[in-house]
Amino acid sequence: MQARTKRLLKRGVLGALGLLVLTALVMLALPVPLRADRYNVYDGDTLEIVPGHCMLAHFRLRCPTGRLRLFGVDAFERLQTCGDGHGGRWYCGAVATARLGQLVATPGFSCEVDHEFVDRHAREFAIFLVGGKDVGEILVSEGLAFAYGRRTRYIAIEEEAKAARRGAWARTFVRPQFSRSGAQG
Repeated sequence: MQARTKRLLKRGVLGALGLLVLTALVMLALPVPLRADRYNVYDGDTLEIVPGHCMLAHFRLRCPTGRLRLFGVDAFERLQTCGDGHGGRWYCGAVATARLGQLVATPGFSCEVDHEFVDRHAREFAIFLVGGKDVGEILVSEGLAFAYGRRTRYIAIEEEAKAARRGAWARTFVRPQFSRSGAQG
């Protein structure tokens, strides 16, 4: 009786294994489900990209994600607060993050990724576009982000926002790069 049970168990395991292999082969033969890339906003200058096309999607597994950083721009950190100019606080980080979220949700959003340049946090740099307009330029001109880097093309746009006192320029703040180092404003 024990030998017969072992034989049946062995056949059952082999049958299940065969069925699993057959299912995997059928799924691999089918085209990969086509989905658009999805973007999740992390903070005012960083997105997480969820690729729409990956082999793991066949098996309903989560595809690996990546982080993208807006090139040439430094926006407020998600939880950063700033002064409102009247002794109170305003949530400048939440405002910058929400604004990037609005731009990402706009039809026509796209990004041009520089796969060769990665920062110390393993984020690739990208230029985000919405309706043909540069998202970095939009955020800097609204006073929700700053030109970052010596040769950035956003320096003149930042000067215009500063002169017009838009966004953070109408209030008190600590630049994000200094806020990350612990400075408070």
